[in-house]
Amino acid sequence: AEIVVAPDLDTDTLGTFSGEVARPGPVVETCAIKAELAFRTLDVDCAIASEGSYGPIDRVPLKPAGVEVMAFIDRRRGLRIIETLATHRTNWRLLRFKAGDPAVPAAVKELGFPEYGVFVIANSDASRPIKGLTTLDEVVSAIDQEANRSDDGLAILIADMRAHRNPTRMMVLRALAWKLARRLERLCLKCHAPGFGSIDSRRGLPCERCQEPTHWIDFEIDGCAACGHAVARPRKDGRKTASKLSCASCRGAGVGS
Repeated sequence: AEIVVAPDLDTDTLGTFSGEVARPGPVVETCAIKAELAFRTLDVDCAIASEGSYGPIDRVPLKPAGVEVMAFIDRRRGLRIIETLATHRTNWRLLRFKAGDPAVPAAVKELGFPEYGVFVIANSDASRPIKGLTTLDEVVSAIDQEANRSDDGLAILIADMRAHRNPTRMMVLRALAWKLARRLERLCLKCHAPGFGSIDSRRGLPCERCQEPTHWIDFEIDGCAACGHAVARPRKDGRKTASKLSCASCRGAGVGS
């Protein structure tokens, strides 16, 4: 296969990490739309696109994480294959500062700048983020400017998650690309189309004590995007029962450890 970049496509219309353009829908669907854009400017059979989402974890707000999505579309075979990869490997941070805050230089360095990019945004107005900053003086000046412009006197300093300004994200995307490549090597046993792999899972792994179904995954489902053939497979870890601590029935009955 020859790999080419689709020309004259503004993928920022599908959302930006700096926040001034919202994503039009869920991350998976947006990724597929982005891949479809390639067919507008290139006469090719296949297209690949990636989309990422980063931020704090709901239950652990001080621990950032992300999910990367990669879509592969083969319009000749009628295939749409999606692979995802969750990760804790990220420098994503969002910090707020007043103008003249002496803590800014250390915070910028902690984000990995200048090897890693940063955005500066007025806290009360996300429509005009400052990008492309290359020196510490530029970052400090941008924070002072945006803090003074903001209604509450605060500026946001946030990690630039665009892949070309974020080496850690590049490594995560590389790992996801290998995951997608391995999936494309798997052919459907029924129609021999590439990309046979995980499409769903079913919860209900029985409790180790009472055998009632729990919210834990019981088995995985692999399927074909071309013909719809699907098969169930056991959990990769081989586990046959769930912990009694995860069982609503046992907890409701007051069963101890």
